[in-house]
Amino acid sequence: MSITNLGKRPHIVLRDILQGGYVDGEWVKGVRRQVPIMANIQPSTFSYRTQLLPTGDREKEAISIFSNDWLHTSRTGDNLVADVIVYREALWKVVVSKPYGNFGRHCEAMAIKLDDSDYAKYIETGTIGVIK
Repeated sequence: MSITNLGKRPHIVLRDILQGGYVDGEWVKGVRRQVPIMANIQPSTFSYRTQLLPTGDREKEAISIFSNDWLHTSRTGDNLVADVIVYREALWKVVVSKPYGNFGRHCEAMAIKLDDSDYAKYIETGTIGVIK
């Protein structure tokens, strides 16, 4: 067993690989897929970690994720929609992601729990707080 796998279990990430958009005047939903990852997920209770969150999200319930796979926020890469993690029967949006490659490929991330309105919007449209 690799040292980077210690304490990690399989989890599911919901990742949009194609965003929705209008085609000939009609809305076409984006393509979302389930990506299996190996990760260790813990409650994020340290005050210095919550300072990494955007101002409006600092009071929300947060988790820390230590994964062998890179996770995306709404600001990283070509994917403008943040990854969503399924954990403890709830959806958690990745808001901070720090990928590292110095000790094997791994990522440290933080995610906030989606509240009821964000959850319903995500299930219906696949987007959370995306401004166009």
